[in-house]
Amino acid sequence: MSDKAWEDLVDLIDQKFTVDKAESAEHPLEDEPKLKKTTQSIYFEKDNIKFKIERSVGPKIIDKKTFYSGQGVASHAKYIYDPSETSSKVVFYRQLPDGNFNEISPDELMS
Repeated sequence: MSDKAWEDLVDLIDQKFTVDKAESAEHPLEDEPKLKKTTQSIYFEKDNIKFKIERSVGPKIIDKKTFYSGQGVASHAKYIYDPSETSSKVVFYRQLPDGNFNEISPDELMS
């Protein structure tokens, strides 16, 4: 999702439901600490149910190298990133009665 599309989504939710809280954080990638990933989250309430939408933007993965043990079982994978290109992912969550958030589809948010 582009920056403009994210801003439009946040504005739309703020107009319809009012954004309760917005957060942004930057974290180094686990397997490539020199590169950073940004996570933006908004929280809002619809029909007395709390929701969270989270957008992650980071370097684009251009290759994945899988390393195998001597028995033919994958032991770990190493991702190759393009530091000049980015990719983003948007995930929708609904808050459960215990306070934790559970991932949902965008369609579930609209129902």
